[in-house]
Amino acid sequence: MTLLELVIAMAIFGVMMLGVAATIGSGLALTRTNRHRSIAANLAAQEMDSVRSDDFGDVAAGTQTVDVDGISYTVIREVTWVATSATSGPCDGTDGSPELLRVRVSVMWPDMGGVKPVVSDTTLTPPVGAYDPNTGHIGVKVLDRDAGPSFLVPVTASGPITQSTTTNSDGCAFFGYLPAGTYTVTLNGAGFVDRQSNVAPAQTLGVTVGNVSSVQFDYDEAATLTLTPLSSFLYPVPNDVSLTIANENLVPAKTKVYTGTGTPRSITDMFPFLDGYQAWTGKCADADPEGVMLDGDGLQIGDYWPGAVREPSLAVTAGAATVADVHMHDAQIHAQNSLGVALVGVPLVATHAADSSCAGGEVLQLGLTDAGGNLNIAIPFGTWTISVDGFAPFASWATVVIDPRGHAAVPHTAVAL
Repeated sequence: MTLLELVIAMAIFGVMMLGVAATIGSGLALTRTNRHRSIAANLAAQEMDSVRSDDFGDVAAGTQTVDVDGISYTVIREVTWVATSATSGPCDGTDGSPELLRVRVSVMWPDMGGVKPVVSDTTLTPPVGAYDPNTGHIGVKVLDRDAGPSFLVPVTASGPITQSTTTNSDGCAFFGYLPAGTYTVTLNGAGFVDRQSNVAPAQTLGVTVGNVSSVQFDYDEAATLTLTPLSSFLYPVPNDVSLTIANENLVPAKTKVYTGTGTPRSITDMFPFLDGYQAWTGKCADADPEGVMLDGDGLQIGDYWPGAVREPSLAVTAGAATVADVHMHDAQIHAQNSLGVALVGVPLVATHAADSSCAGGEVLQLGLTDAGGNLNIAIPFGTWTISVDGFAPFASWATVVIDPRGHAAVPHTAVAL
């Protein structure tokens, strides 16, 4: 009984000590947070003093790192023109010319654990005559894939004059008091892309006197697709097979073809669409399980594979890689001459005729036949002509149809006359 009482007492004591330890830990974390916030508030105040002491023309956006007792604090200064009656950011409308310079200082530190940065705001009135009233303005709105603001993206406006800045916490880059004319606005964020995989997207617009010209970009950290073409029986894959990815937002065809060699294949600079990407091998129209047939006028006249569907979309994450397999069809090919003698060690190719998606057709180097004249190989969906490389294209070359609605290995024969 004494031993049992001792065990129970130790268990109760242990539970109590866990609670005490948790309370102490929370208290220490709160103390650290309060200390960080106090230091951050002092740094924000120092930065504001620096802003007020600078000449008006020298006030500019920027980022700096300040070390305090071995902790690195990031001090971000945002500079944005606003109207005196503004109720939203200058990039969210064109209902007012800029009159005040808003300066926002944000201070952050490592391992904030959900604590918001310390923020300090002020507005500055430009001195009389500081800017020519016969000018216009550009508001650039930069959004991420979730339609949220993209922060600290470098933006350049080039025209009669050239200026550069970074987007603020609202995703806005504002260029005030520019000479009228045509300007090209370019983004250049390291590791970022727009919806069409452009790393430095640009738009051209005109600036008129007294008006705010607005432009918007969707721009986010690039995703990567690492894809491995793979057949059910793990047959070899043609080294030069193309990969096609699809998303409704890709223009003009909603698909994009990527050539290359080897497997796995990495496709970089992909915009991280919320609905991801679908992928298949081959670049011609019938390589797509949902491919459509078009007439000479580009009108749809039917489906290549009625009832077939693409594989599920591959989810992508901004700044990360998605690893996946892309499934192909298994083919067993036998090569022989007109006398029925197996062709040993001959190179086979698969040729696809031109269509609406591949104006020049597609040719795949399949490999060499073995000692029995056979070659097991993975082939994309579609209609292919199998021939011996280097021989004239006789009409008797075998034509095979790789149907996405069935994946069983089927033997085919290529006859060389």
